[in-house]
Amino acid sequence: MNKVKEFFKKFIDKKTLKFLIVGVANTAVGMGLMLLLSFIFNKTVPDFAQKRVFVLGTTDYTASYIISSVINYVAGGILSYFLNKYWSFENRDKDKMIVLKFIGTVVVCYAVSYLGAKPLMELALKNTGIADKWKEFLALIVGAGLYTVLNYFGQRFFAFAEKKKSAVQSETAVTDIEDTNRQTDLSGSENDGEEK
Repeated sequence: MNKVKEFFKKFIDKKTLKFLIVGVANTAVGMGLMLLLSFIFNKTVPDFAQKRVFVLGTTDYTASYIISSVINYVAGGILSYFLNKYWSFENRDKDKMIVLKFIGTVVVCYAVSYLGAKPLMELALKNTGIADKWKEFLALIVGAGLYTVLNYFGQRFFAFAEKKKSAVQSETAVTDIEDTNRQTDLSGSENDGEEK
């Protein structure tokens, strides 16, 4: 039980809450944008471009849906990057690699979560008699939860992780502190001698 408490104290804190708030805001903005753009594109995209297109093994997506979805994910990704970097994880590092780390984290988490959730749910619910459409629905929920957890840890401890001081910097800091302490001790000793 103590290990569970230690885990929560170490990994669940103010940053976790901020990350979840950003996720809710990001989803609301992204979904609103996607619905708005889908409506606009349905009215403006020519008929020939509205034909159904083949995406991921289905023919249920129209061009307007795809355009809206892409814009949703790009805008959501940009919003998520800035809010999580500067607000959730308070990272002020100017290193350009952070952007690549963020993109890599999101892509890996998405692939692991959504590609892994469906087979996992099929295996877990194999002999339960649950209809395939419900298995897919449950896989989406499990995938979303898994994505959120993996993405949180990926962003906190990889993409936006605080840089650790190098061994040289740490050693220099320790030496400076020791020098300050010696000077304080010496000046204290001199003062003691003068008072006698």
